[in-house]
Amino acid sequence: MSTLLWALLALCALWMALRYLPAGWDWHRPLPELIALVPLLSAPLMVLLVWSLVITAWPQAVAATLLLLLETIWLLPFLLHLPSGVLAISALPGFSQPDAATVSPKRLTVMSLNCKYGHADAQAIKAAVERQHVDLLALQEVSQTLLDRLREAGLPMVLPYQSVGVATTDDNGGFNAVFSRIQPKGRRPQSVSLPASAVPTLTVEALGRTILVASAHPKSPQRGGSNWGASILALAGLSPAAPSPAAQASARRQAGDADDALIMGDLNSSVHHPSFRRLLSDGHLLDAGGEASAGLHPTFPASWATLPPLIEIDHVLHTQGLACTGLRSLRIPSTDHMALVATLQAA
Repeated sequence: MSTLLWALLALCALWMALRYLPAGWDWHRPLPELIALVPLLSAPLMVLLVWSLVITAWPQAVAATLLLLLETIWLLPFLLHLPSGVLAISALPGFSQPDAATVSPKRLTVMSLNCKYGHADAQAIKAAVERQHVDLLALQEVSQTLLDRLREAGLPMVLPYQSVGVATTDDNGGFNAVFSRIQPKGRRPQSVSLPASAVPTLTVEALGRTILVASAHPKSPQRGGSNWGASILALAGLSPAAPSPAAQASARRQAGDADDALIMGDLNSSVHHPSFRRLLSDGHLLDAGGEASAGLHPTFPASWATLPPLIEIDHVLHTQGLACTGLRSLRIPSTDHMALVATLQAA
């Protein structure tokens, strides 16, 4: 019994260690899928801890406690503002969250939703946009039929401007689109080159800044680990804050004179994936999921009748000229993802 406990604890430890692989190593399947499930290991670890205590296997109980402590440390940045040392253990960047004294009355509300092959309820999307006072909407897995239903639902009356991604042979579940309440300075149906659905963009003036807004949907790892990883890393080319000369040149082509980038979408990855964290690092991007200190916001799968969403693969990313002051998730009928709604202000 003691040996079996050690074997199961070692398996959990090795599984958790996948989180610290170098970016690029996680492109080999089934590593993307295994890493996505790392935060769910808390449940079996609790079982192993109780089992160890019941049979008085104290060394195994200590090992299970330490692994649970590490899982907790990975969760803490989403609950509390932490010093950089703890963030380093979590392999996460710092956040640009303003304190209460600097919260501005000028806000920008943005929303992102994967529409599941265009099946999402158009009336519910429009109602959510109105109820949440959404200024910018990013949709993924859009179909022409969904665009027609959104038009019939009256979305153009609320968000009159749009940029729709061009259809390509790399579309994964449909194309992407961005809708705006604010008249854009420019728009592009296709921006960065990546082996996935085209990334449409709008450039808007808001919060005293020029912001490039993108809707993105990297391929899932089931469509090929290399395509999955490459399409995630390519998004750094949208950021005007990207430090590498190649990324800066790409950002100038995409964003022109934009001060900031706002990238929303189903990114098919989480903060546990090394390639996702590499995207944050390369693009000097922040994940709104960690800034609001409002806990985790699992977004997928959202279509199960008896279980809540388990993993957080939809994101609102932005450069450091912006800060997220609130994040919430919404259920939209007929899709398997939760919508994310974020409130932003100038940092």
